Amino acid sequence: MKRLTLLLVAFVLMLQRDVSFACAVCFGDPNSKMMQGMNSAIFVLLGFIGFLLVSFGAFFLNFKSRSRKYDLITEQSTEAQTTGDVNL
Repeated sequence: MKRLTLLLVAFVLMLQRDVSFACAVCFGDPNSKMMQGMNSAIFVLLGFIGFLLVSFGAFFLNFKSRSRKYDLITEQSTEAQTTGDVNL
């Protein structure tokens, strides 16, 4: 019964005109200073996120490159030990 009452109250609040209007940012003037500032902030945050994702990818590509170099060195070292060559 408590859940039904809560749903009924939520439904009645959604029907109220003043409550259901969007805020000035979502439904405001697209040429206002507030909208221009919000758009700038969104692009700055997208830039930060893009930079972090690219840095994260470069970090793992660096690990991949180092792993290949390490494998090559250990392979050469193993070959030198099996052939008896002391000059690496």
